[in-house]
Amino acid sequence: MTVADLVHHTSGLPRLPATMRDRVFGDPYHQAVGVPLDLALVVSAGHRGQYVYSNLGYAVLGAVLDRVHGDWFAAAREHVLEPAGVRSATLAPPSTERAVPKLFGRPVRPWDLGNSSFAAAGGMWSTFEDLCRYADWVLESGPDRLRSVSWRREGATTWINGEVRAAGASIVNVRGITAVVHALAKAPHAADGIATALIQQELAA
Repeated sequence: MTVADLVHHTSGLPRLPATMRDRVFGDPYHQAVGVPLDLALVVSAGHRGQYVYSNLGYAVLGAVLDRVHGDWFAAAREHVLEPAGVRSATLAPPSTERAVPKLFGRPVRPWDLGNSSFAAAGGMWSTFEDLCRYADWVLESGPDRLRSVSWRREGATTWINGEVRAAGASIVNVRGITAVVHALAKAPHAADGIATALIQQELAA
């Protein structure tokens, strides 16, 4: 596989290693906290070239950037976050600055993804304002298509999304109309559904 395969989710790697299982309440990444990526987990599912969303692939990409640049997050800050005007991004914000969902009135403990070897796959915290700044930068009209290399495209629609436990974010652009959504304590894919509904409303107006 190539670095481009990892970026585009076409490496043939599965979404999670076989040793990790999604659970409704448990953290599938807890065993990866504080330890380097176990390369024995990097086992292809045999579909290189076909799009398969892979957090494992982005964990490998983070390990590659660590090896080449010394720190994947520093590289991401230099080449993506700072050019996009994102200043709040961090892997470990103080608990007092975290917006977390609640279940039955009690805060849902967030996954410790930022301290794991899967941090590059979704361990970053930021603000909604900086999420909007990133959307403006990455979707800015012009010749630089490299800004959205890992995004999905289907017809007139371009989007990127992500979810961790009970939180999700989505940026969707259709024919020049962009919706940026961050959802807490919602069903899976709620952010995608809200973004799509907002755009449909604008298109129908």
